Amino acid sequence: MRRLRALRGLILDFLKGVYPTMVLELDVIGVFYQDYRDKYIRQALAYLVDKGYVERLEKPHPVHRYERQVLYKLTAKGVDLMEGTIRDDGVLLEER
Repeated sequence: MRRLRALRGLILDFLKGVYPTMVLELDVIGVFYQDYRDKYIRQALAYLVDKGYVERLEKPHPVHRYERQVLYKLTAKGVDLMEGTIRDDGVLLEER
């Protein structure tokens, strides 16, 4: 599905813009929520993590004792994909 491939590319582009900072999952969802359902955003993130383009970290919430935070960060492999040194047909990147 072309739309999901495009979403994966947009997420990578967003994470590259804040690299090397980790971003909360809710913030990633907030950026793309107007155009994509949270279900599809989470699926795209899972794909990117499975491929090794994005790192996922889960840690305890600093205030709410029984909650956990999920954070994402672009990996070196993700940077390579963004810079074109590797290719993945499952991710649609905008031409620069």
